[in-house]
Amino acid sequence: MPEFGAAAEKLKKGEMTDEPVKMQFGWHIIRLDDIRDVAPPPLEQVKDQIAKQIEQEKL
Repeated sequence: MPEFGAAAEKLKKGEMTDEPVKMQFGWHIIRLDDIRDVAPPPLEQVKDQIAKQIEQEKL
């Protein structure tokens, strides 16, 4: 959700939003507990998933 990402990007570790953030399912207060690097999976690992998703979008 773009609203969540925008609010979370502004936070530092241990902080929370000053005001609730409106999202699709209501209002939320976001607290950033930790930050970790996430490496994307190798293409071979997700190749079938991508193909299935493209096929679904075509339908």
